Amino acid sequence: MREPWPRRRVMGAGLAALAAAAVTGYAAYQRWWSSGAGTAQLPPGQTLEVAQLEELNAIPEFTLAGATGDFTRHDLLGRWSFIFFGYTNCPNACPATLGILNHVQEALQAQGLPQPRIVFVSLDPERDTPPVLQRYAAAFGTDTLGLTGSATALRGLLAFFGVTYERRPGVDAAGYTLDHTTNFFLVRPDGRWLATFAPADDGDAVLADTVTLVRLAPD
Repeated sequence: MREPWPRRRVMGAGLAALAAAAVTGYAAYQRWWSSGAGTAQLPPGQTLEVAQLEELNAIPEFTLAGATGDFTRHDLLGRWSFIFFGYTNCPNACPATLGILNHVQEALQAQGLPQPRIVFVSLDPERDTPPVLQRYAAAFGTDTLGLTGSATALRGLLAFFGVTYERRPGVDAAGYTLDHTTNFFLVRPDGRWLATFAPADDGDAVLADTVTLVRLAPD
C-alpha cells in the first residue's frame, strides 16, 4: 500500500523528469482511466516527480462564493482543475504556488494540451471577500478563480482533501496569519480527485507531472 504525501506546510522541491509513453502503456492507462474507481496507476515506465496518484474519489458536493456568484461541484465538471487552499495575506507559499500553476497553464497552452483551471479556495473568509479574491486571483492569470465560504461551507472539502489550517496572532497590520496545508490537487474533468502535488518550488517538475497526467487521457 502506497505511503501518502505528507500534508506539508512548507515549500518543497522536486526534479523535473518526463518519460515517454509506450503504446502498451497508453492502452493500460485507457483501461485505468475508464474504470473511474480504485487507486489510480500509471502504465509501466511512467513516473511522477512531485505528484502522487489518488483513489479517484468523486469530490463531495459543496457551494462556495466567487466573484460571479455561487460555485459548486457541478462547475468543476468538463475541465481539469488545480485546487489549492490558502489566503490572500499569505506571505510566501500562496503566491509562489499560484505563480507556478500559472506557469504550468502557459506552458500547457504552448504545447496544445488541456490547461487546468486554478481554483484558489480561501481559508480566511473574514478578510477574503469575493471582490478581494477576484483582484488577487487576476494577478495569476485570467483562468484563476478565487472562492470563499464559511467554515461550515468549507468543512467537507477540507476533510476530503486532508487540508488543515491554524490561525496564529500576527505582528503586522494584517492582524493574524494562517499556517495551512500547501499541497495542491489535480481534479479530472469528471470531478474525481486524480493526484496530489507535494509543495514544490520547481515549476518544471510540476509541469512535467501535469503533462504526464493530462496527455495520457483518452480522446
